[in-house]
Amino acid sequence: ANEREAYIILKLENNRLQGFGGCNVLIGAYQLDLGNKIAFSKVASTMMSCPRLADESAFLKVLEQVDHYTIEEGVLMLQKGKMAPLATFEAVNIP
Repeated sequence: ANEREAYIILKLENNRLQGFGGCNVLIGAYQLDLGNKIAFSKVASTMMSCPRLADESAFLKVLEQVDHYTIEEGVLMLQKGKMAPLATFEAVNIP
C-alpha cells in the first residue's frame, strides 16, 4: 500500500530504458530485432536500500533473461523461449 509500482519506459530515442524497480531508479538500453526479439543491456540502478530490494533484484534478473516479447490488448509480456511470461506490463499514457 502507498508504494510506487515497478515500471519501465522504452524510449525510441537511442533505444534507452528508464524506469523504477520498486526501490531504485533504473537506466539502460534495449535492442529490438525481427520476430519480436528484445534484449536489455547495461541496466543499472541507484543503490538505495528498501524493504522491496529482493523484489527489485528479481525484476532486474528478469530483464537480463528475456529474449522476446508479445503485446496483446495493451499488455507487454516479456518472455524467454517458450516459457510463460516472466513479466507483464500494462501500457499507460504518460502526461
